[in-house]
Amino acid sequence: MSFSGSTQPSAAPQRLAAGMVEAAVVRELRRVLRSPEIAARTATELGKRTDTNEAAAALQDFDNLWTQLFHNERARIVQLLVQRVTVTGAGLAIDLRADGLKGLARELMTGQEANA
Repeated sequence: MSFSGSTQPSAAPQRLAAGMVEAAVVRELRRVLRSPEIAARTATELGKRTDTNEAAAALQDFDNLWTQLFHNERARIVQLLVQRVTVTGAGLAIDLRADGLKGLARELMTGQEANA
């Protein structure tokens, strides 16, 4: 197929495979959840019940939790954490819900306490 005219990216909507978008969202969640700033903020939101090290450990365990979940549970966590995914010509923009981190951290910590 040949193109003529402008070399600018097409403004027409592009289709992406759902699996590609899902993988990108999960990669971004992993990256964000492992950051020290998120652990500190989550510990602060949880109050005296935990400290930053406990919050960081719980958030670092995201991969373990993710592999154990059924698809509907994964969807619930994504809905808890992700406000919006916007697809543009430059890539994906993933907007997270700040209040969703508190709920996820609480669930992760509860799981850690049960395993201890």
